[in-house]
Amino acid sequence: MKSGISLNRLAAFVGVAEAGSFTAAAERMDMTKSALSQAVAALERELGTQLLQRSTRKLAVTEAGESFLADCRALLAEAQAAVERARTGRAQPSGTLRLTSTEASAGTVAGWIHAYRQRYPHMRVDYVPTDRKLDLIAERFDLAIRIGRMVDSGLHAVVLEELDLWTVASPEYLARAGAPRKPADLSKHEWVALSFLPAPWTADYTSRQGARLRVRLRGSVSAASNAAVLSLVLAGTGISAFPSLESLKQEVDAGRLVRLFPGWTLQKLHHYAAYPGSVAPPAKTRAFIDLVRGKAN
Repeated sequence: MKSGISLNRLAAFVGVAEAGSFTAAAERMDMTKSALSQAVAALERELGTQLLQRSTRKLAVTEAGESFLADCRALLAEAQAAVERARTGRAQPSGTLRLTSTEASAGTVAGWIHAYRQRYPHMRVDYVPTDRKLDLIAERFDLAIRIGRMVDSGLHAVVLEELDLWTVASPEYLARAGAPRKPADLSKHEWVALSFLPAPWTADYTSRQGARLRVRLRGSVSAASNAAVLSLVLAGTGISAFPSLESLKQEVDAGRLVRLFPGWTLQKLHHYAAYPGSVAPPAKTRAFIDLVRGKAN
């Protein structure tokens, strides 16, 4: 009976594919170049397909290799998590936690990272705040903190809290343009749109009595960044809506922003943590999620 494919060979293939060469991978993985080459060649023989296209000048991952690469990363992550669980039942966090979030959550996540490092001072954290939707597996992220609905295939999601969308404007804008008294009045005001939303120039409001109203918005400025839209609203450019994160509440409490239409709600959003794999996450990821849920709830 043939033996199963070695996880070490999978790790060798992933290492070479990510490093872009056998030489660079050998340095990163503390292995010899020949050992890596033999491991990848053996894996290709076992699979019956070529994973890497080699030449004297460059190395490239084949189409079959690209498809196999994402599966290898997931398998190796699951294997590492299984080893950690087997060692202690609840292993201590170790290594580097790579995480990402939307820009709107950056202030909140920075606070969570600080608390995480205080609890686990030996941990390293690599944090990338961006509104670009990243591929966690392909870009080797352990965790994403996101706002909205769970749409990523192959990811687990843990809801942290439910968020409202608050419609806000600066006192400067309201003094200049007048304060809209109801959502329908927005059609006469300047809206600052978040351009990557599916419908940036439409807002659906619901009253406390359950009445629904769709408002067609107008405006001269849009931006593909939560942070940029917030800066524009603070500067008095117009009105917009943001998740009710602590950072937004602080702006309202300080009087730099005014919340409009508190008797009306926009759609509910979820602040959630997402991680790749089909099993429990590694200890470092689980520890961050547990800490975040404790602070968010």
